[in-house]
Amino acid sequence: MLHAQDNGRQVRLSGGLNAYAGIYTSNGIAGRNQPHPFGLSGAVTLSLPGGVSLPFSAVVGNQGTSFRQPFNQFGVSPTYKWATAHAGYRNISFSPFTLAGHTFLGGGVELNPGKLRIGAVYGRFNKAISTNLSDPDAIPAFRRTGYAVKVGYGKPGNYVDLVMLRARDDTNSIDRLQMSPERSTTPAENMVIGLTSRLLIIKHILVEADAAVSSYTRDITSAPVQAEGKSAIYRLAGKLITPRLSTQLTQATQAALGYQSKWGSVKMQYKRIDPNFQTMGAYYFQSDIQSYTGNVTLNLLKGKARLAGSYGRQFDNLAANKNARTGRSVGSLMASLNPDPTFGMDISLSNYGLSQRAGLRPLIDTLRIAQNNFSASANLRYSVLNKDYAHIFTFSGSHQQLSDLNRSTASQTENNSQNASLGYFLNANQSGFGANLLISYTQTSLPGTPADDPGKLKFYGPTLGSNYAFFKKKMTTSANVSYLVNRQASITGKVLTATATAGYQLAKKQTISINLNYLNSDTGVEAEKFNEFRGNIGYGISF
Repeated sequence: MLHAQDNGRQVRLSGGLNAYAGIYTSNGIAGRNQPHPFGLSGAVTLSLPGGVSLPFSAVVGNQGTSFRQPFNQFGVSPTYKWATAHAGYRNISFSPFTLAGHTFLGGGVELNPGKLRIGAVYGRFNKAISTNLSDPDAIPAFRRTGYAVKVGYGKPGNYVDLVMLRARDDTNSIDRLQMSPERSTTPAENMVIGLTSRLLIIKHILVEADAAVSSYTRDITSAPVQAEGKSAIYRLAGKLITPRLSTQLTQATQAALGYQSKWGSVKMQYKRIDPNFQTMGAYYFQSDIQSYTGNVTLNLLKGKARLAGSYGRQFDNLAANKNARTGRSVGSLMASLNPDPTFGMDISLSNYGLSQRAGLRPLIDTLRIAQNNFSASANLRYSVLNKDYAHIFTFSGSHQQLSDLNRSTASQTENNSQNASLGYFLNANQSGFGANLLISYTQTSLPGTPADDPGKLKFYGPTLGSNYAFFKKKMTTSANVSYLVNRQASITGKVLTATATAGYQLAKKQTISINLNYLNSDTGVEAEKFNEFRGNIGYGISF
């Protein structure tokens, strides 16, 4: 998809071509590549006046051929001062619960003279898809057209907008008689009215609010009914649309109150989305949820330390029509300390809980979900810096544990894992030489494995790498070797991986490169041993 702005008047052609040839061998497994792969690839971009860019790319070789160009979905959005026009394939957002990024084929405008905010779009949101003998598995869809309008006041970051979206399926766009019962679909209609705002009430205090009411008719051929209800929203919807047996009126709301200053920030958020809330201006919504979230950050020691924490609760079954209600709780805490450029430390904790309680029916204890997932991680870094060399030492460790609070299912679900790694990185500032060493260790206790079982799954091993630049840095080289051991019960496996690369700049826009890769895998099972080698040489030119 393309975006255009009036920022250029020249026609330019840029891109590059790459040719490659290689060799591939394997032993112990069926080949996963051609024995002698070769090919030519290229990418070209044509830049037109007005900022329009047309990218093309192609690959030709014995591994396959492909060609890509942008004309399947072409769209432009030129801007002049406070006016923007949209034409072609576009995806635009007016608010989170109305027009929220759905791609349409059509046109529109957005006008922002001063503090006035006006927007309008119209187009095809879905194209017609019919089932036929040549493609019996195609999912049928009606041609859907719609429009959205926005009227508001303010500036980015401090505004109030009123938005309306209306879309409808064309009942004559496909032949419903050809639909099979399994692929049957019905024409739908949707009208959404929403309010979105970002308001800076006083200095440092920000209020965010998004609300919408959606009238969604799943079958516009169903019988009309009289709109009922004491709510003004129901009475208004009954005047703007034709209520039918398949019409459902739902609401969505989210709001936040935040305070931010030099010392940190505090933010409280609330969200409620009714069951089955939908808008034809968005692809997907998680509905039937109600959540509360709080976030706090603290900047300490003149910005050298930072604390951040959050906690939230979420529930479903808002209509009380499910067999069970599921609740989720999420908490996190992060601490960061950077007293000077040579030392830094980050520590984070998080906890995710999941529980259920009875809804329409009592819950059987053996099927009740009650789990807790805890994770902790720490990262430390220390540097020794001078004009010739940079030495960087790193350490990271993590722990993750899933606890099942239901004794009936704990033996099949509980697991935990630990990971630790120690790294050293060397960089010579003048010569361009670099080296690194990383040693890692991971162990995992799977469900049904006692915590003290020596047969738990373990992975450990070193990784060594280096890089160097020759001939006034026209030639760059790198090499990496890793050796990973894995153990479970009495089985020990080993994986050796080695790579080497080299690149040389022949001219200002011409390069030649060589890549080598070797893999030797021994899982401890004789029938699963294999090794393979890949190598290729390439030439590239850019223009």
